[in-house]
Amino acid sequence: MRWRPLLLLFLLSACARPDTLPPEVGLVYPQGGGVAPGRSLRAEGYAFDPSGVVSVRVNGREVLEAPSRGKPLVAFRFRLEAPSSGTAEIVLEAEDGVGNRATRRVAFTLDNDPPRIQLERTERLEGGLVRVYGRVEDNVGVERVVLLEKGRYLPLSLPKGTSVPFAVVASPGSVLIAVDAAENRASRRLP
Repeated sequence: MRWRPLLLLFLLSACARPDTLPPEVGLVYPQGGGVAPGRSLRAEGYAFDPSGVVSVRVNGREVLEAPSRGKPLVAFRFRLEAPSSGTAEIVLEAEDGVGNRATRRVAFTLDNDPPRIQLERTERLEGGLVRVYGRVEDNVGVERVVLLEKGRYLPLSLPKGTSVPFAVVASPGSVLIAVDAAENRASRRLP
């Protein structure tokens, strides 16, 4: 009778598989795309491994804080200075508790160009208001569009993308502000 628990333990240990897979590592923000040259870039990411993540490095520099080491799912953040021209690439490296390593390269396009706000049609409404139809375009992606009216910033609920149509009702002289994924800004006064 005493051998049965030992046999069961032996069988279970024979079925256990060693961890041979590297950790998963990635960025949540920014995911790539546009970055304004010469600006400090705030980035956030994650790493996952069932054996526990013991190290996360960005371009060779450790960014995982000590309290997070050894946990299966860890979040990390860092700042990076973007170069002034061309493309930038960062190398993410993660290591798990049994020595498996993963490397991921993330490329960024350095974006100097602000978004373009195109007004396509204007309608005069009662009460001195105008309805303006248009489009905001950007080579990398429009992040958000805001209406500045009478000293108040009113965000427009628009999708993100490289070409974003809009229709807005506002007072004449209000300002439409567009921000792209690299935080470049453009503004246009409404007629």
